[in-house]
Amino acid sequence: MDLRIVKTKNQIKQAFLSLRKRYSLEKIKVKDICDLAMINKTTFYKHYVDSFALANELEESCMEKLMNAFSEKKSLFESPKAYVQGLLSATEKYAEELRAVYSDRKEAFVSKLESKLMQACESGENTERRMAATFMISGTAHVLAQWLFGEEGKRPDLGAIAAYIERMSRNLLPATK
Repeated sequence: MDLRIVKTKNQIKQAFLSLRKRYSLEKIKVKDICDLAMINKTTFYKHYVDSFALANELEESCMEKLMNAFSEKKSLFESPKAYVQGLLSATEKYAEELRAVYSDRKEAFVSKLESKLMQACESGENTERRMAATFMISGTAHVLAQWLFGEEGKRPDLGAIAAYIERMSRNLLPATK
């Protein structure tokens, strides 16, 4: 890719993230992004349909980074503690970026994280295993969202989350382990 295009897209993204820290997604106008990035609207529209398309690209990129940093993503049933530790570490690594990108969009974060985690979880065709994974992943995603976007900002208790997952795994999947 042309270096000028890369630089321009980076300017646009940085301007958007800067605005995102202060304003809700709905309040950010293309003009505001262009002014901050010091580009014209035509340049913006060469790369993005609108600010929502830019936001979606950044959300996807951020989620991919998180998932790539989460090497234990397939260990939900086999090693819940390693799973939770790995997910929390990956989330901490990108916490600032996640907060900026998903600011005031906690539900979007939870939904995308749940989807990515379910894709990574090898629950196969086993209905019970898939249902158990859904409960465990959804609960974990909500706890992470509360930590990232909640007012308390208190780090989740890894031991408690892992213990819940282990108990759920034992109780929901006694015949499938």
